[in-house]
Amino acid sequence: MATTYAFLLGTYTELPEQGIHLVHYRPGNGGFEVRATGSEPSNPSFIVATKNQELAFCVEETSGADGGKVSSFRLSENGFSMINSVSSAGNGPCYLSLDPSEKFLIVGNYSQGNFAVIPVGSDGGLASPIQVIQHEGSSAHPRRQQQPHVHSAVFHPTDGRLLIADLGTDEVVVYNVNSANEKPLQAEPHFRLKVAPGAGPRHMVFNESADRLYLVHEITAEIGVYGYEDGELQHQETHSLLREGFEGDVGAAEVRLSPDGKHLYVSNRGDANELVVFGVSSTGLTHLQTVSSEGMAPRNFNLTPDGVYLLVGNQNSNSLLSFKRDAATGKITPTGEVLDIHKPVYINFLP
Repeated sequence: MATTYAFLLGTYTELPEQGIHLVHYRPGNGGFEVRATGSEPSNPSFIVATKNQELAFCVEETSGADGGKVSSFRLSENGFSMINSVSSAGNGPCYLSLDPSEKFLIVGNYSQGNFAVIPVGSDGGLASPIQVIQHEGSSAHPRRQQQPHVHSAVFHPTDGRLLIADLGTDEVVVYNVNSANEKPLQAEPHFRLKVAPGAGPRHMVFNESADRLYLVHEITAEIGVYGYEDGELQHQETHSLLREGFEGDVGAAEVRLSPDGKHLYVSNRGDANELVVFGVSSTGLTHLQTVSSEGMAPRNFNLTPDGVYLLVGNQNSNSLLSFKRDAATGKITPTGEVLDIHKPVYINFLP
């Protein structure tokens, strides 16, 4: 029987029939199939699920007097059943992380430059934020870094600390967390990493041993490598994502590690629209391949849980397509299977 991969897809929306989607991908045997759509949220650009896959949560990347929203859904084979929505306590929410205990969500509000803690009830319902932490400051880029812009929130895999990447202040800020407390975050940072001025930290991922962090530098189109020990980060190396002699706009976006930990993948938007592959070793990263994303603005991509395929969402060309991955070399090749869908911007596989 053909393997079927199920995933949740976040999008930007303009019409009622758009929203969050449950999609199946069967390589070489039907390709992509949209199984269900939840049309209630507006601009559900980031979506996560609980370990048991019974609940899904998405941001509503909007702005206004009450900021954006975070919404909760009951998830089944038949699709999405909305539970409730609450304010994200800031404009432009763009990232969600569910803490390891699954008691609360962290939402990063890009436009507001803050992040909030949102409790998750036993029934999956969301309560209003119980903590809101506002970043302050700016950095070198005259247009992109006039104020804080929280862009991602990642829990350390073993010690449970929370790392916040702030594109506006060129920082990764580390916070101590105790999920047993009524307010789980210690508001005073444990550690601040200042990256190179103008780099623009965006998304990040830890290696399996959790002692190395790979951080996207969005504005300069680079991948930074940082050692991690006892809640502190130290820069190790930085690699450009650009081809030699490249000229044009850039915008590095997503970073993923292969399940075997041997290869790192990064996307770059702007005029490049490429996926870049690196080999991973104890001594650092080695560039292996740069390929077209087969569309425009590869804001997000993800690897299937078995590492056999890579799916990329090209936001500005309204296409989601697959690449076959060679496990030995790490290199990827387009399969030709494409799903035409409005502004795909986040892919979350269901195990």
